[in-house]
Amino acid sequence: MVGVRKLSSSMRVLTSAVLALGLAGTTVTAASAVGPPGGQPDRGPVPVVYDSDLDFDDAATLLYLCQADKRGLVDLRAVTVVNNGVGTPGRSLTHARTILTECGLPDVPVADGSAEWVNEPPPEARELFEEVLSGALGDAEVPDRPGEVSAAELIATSVRASRTPVTVLTTGPLSNLSAALDRMSRRTVSDHLGRVVVMGGAFDVGGNLFGSTTEGFDNTQEVNMWIDPAAADHVFATVPRARVRIVALDATNHAPITPAYVERLGAEAVTYEARTVHAIVTQPGLPELIDLGIMYWWDTLAAVSLVTGQGVDYRVRPVDVVLEGPSAGRTLETSGGTPQQVSSTGDGALFEDLFVAGLNGE
Repeated sequence: MVGVRKLSSSMRVLTSAVLALGLAGTTVTAASAVGPPGGQPDRGPVPVVYDSDLDFDDAATLLYLCQADKRGLVDLRAVTVVNNGVGTPGRSLTHARTILTECGLPDVPVADGSAEWVNEPPPEARELFEEVLSGALGDAEVPDRPGEVSAAELIATSVRASRTPVTVLTTGPLSNLSAALDRMSRRTVSDHLGRVVVMGGAFDVGGNLFGSTTEGFDNTQEVNMWIDPAAADHVFATVPRARVRIVALDATNHAPITPAYVERLGAEAVTYEARTVHAIVTQPGLPELIDLGIMYWWDTLAAVSLVTGQGVDYRVRPVDVVLEGPSAGRTLETSGGTPQQVSSTGDGALFEDLFVAGLNGE
């Protein structure tokens, strides 16, 4: 494994950039909870497809969604992973299967896929997070097994087959969802695709690029958008107006992972899901990054806001994505952009309470 010291050195550069932003905590009002668009009546748990790159906080997000499914808050229809993110191809799908099986949801369909990255995520991060997840999940010796269909096809099929609009949560590069949209008719997108909740982007704050592959970029962009800018642009332009909810760094910067909260997770954990999240964030390599103050509950904040309708505030902004050059992957407001809902801030303390309660099935 590439030394954690190398990754930490890269992260320290990011720390300085984040601290320089002078972010201040802000309390927000609750957004409406997960559900179909247009104020349609509640007809039971909303079907959800979760797409990610399955690194450490994506795994924590999946554990949270498992509890939400078992509590009847969502109906987890499918789990898909991209192979061009910070997770490790093949292993990411194995980790998803491990989590679903241990959570008691082994029949949830899974698939992986995606085209190559446009901008390569740092390999030292992929290596670190793979060791973290294999250690926490205990599946290092489990052989990898490909899915029966591609991730894009599973997403598209799940949306087409549902009578109730499907909410898609994406917490990695948007490659799979972009390809899935190309497999759906306009009517399917309009009538069967509900909200799309995206963890990604940075609008009024700096970016979070780090590691050995980011030289030449100006750090105005968030990692997920940077890896595949064209996919992000396609999603924002294709999904109907204001149906995308973008949980950007503007919000997640208010939800840092702190040593005190890690200790709280360990003390209050009573379920497999809660204990496993604690195991993930205490694996070798992560605590020192947490101590540096540069790790955040990026993906889990998006999931908590989706399930509870709290913790993140939004306003509609016309969104565009820079496709190439030093700012490739930057999300910005332009007059020609597609109006979508963008997070303006986040409530970290409220998130912490909601997250631990959700993991514990409360």
